Amino acid sequence: MKIKPLSKLELEIMEIIWEYGECTIRDVVNKMSKTKTLAYTTIATIITRLIKKGTLKKQDEKFSATYVPTLSKEDMSKTVAQTFLTKFIRSFGDAAIASFAQSVDRLPKKKKEYFLKLLNVYEKENK
Repeated sequence: MKIKPLSKLELEIMEIIWEYGECTIRDVVNKMSKTKTLAYTTIATIITRLIKKGTLKKQDEKFSATYVPTLSKEDMSKTVAQTFLTKFIRSFGDAAIASFAQSVDRLPKKKKEYFLKLLNVYEKENK
């Protein structure tokens, strides 16, 4: 599934919806009001964009609509990362791979170990 990139505000709203699992626009407005003030209509517009991008779906209820993510946060992060890496490597070839390897080398020790462990598991599963 191809996912279009999300803006910072779209990601903030998705974080709230992932937390709820299913919610209304009012739920998002109430949760966001703890950190920033946005109009109900602004959040409704962003939710409409998220539906068009394929990250949310609308469920019509008798008196209101609820919204649910089409992907879990983990699945979405995998899809976004795979899309980015594919485009990065396709555009820059070996230079992209070398740059990525250098970036991994600069990770904090625990994250680097975790990353290398994941690569190892993936390699064993795909033999």
